[in-house]
Amino acid sequence: MSKVERDCVRVLRASAPDCCLEATVKECRPWASALFVGHRLTISVAADEDSRLDDWLVTLPETELTWPGHFAASVDVIERRANAATIELLIVES
Repeated sequence: MSKVERDCVRVLRASAPDCCLEATVKECRPWASALFVGHRLTISVAADEDSRLDDWLVTLPETELTWPGHFAASVDVIERRANAATIELLIVES
């Protein structure tokens, strides 16, 4: 697991203090635009309580996810299952 992946998972877990969140990186691929570089990550998340996971997922796209040298430019829930979800993040180097 790369440093970007580890840091992203750590920040996601910290953003969900009310639920016991498990996060697994499913895919990480380089991303670039004319002005920025970064990574697009697909992450599976699971929690022990479905309602708390729902509460977290609702607020997640508006949550500021940052760590030194990186920030999440976008966060999208791409699949929702019982007690689990798949999210996609665009991580940009700052």
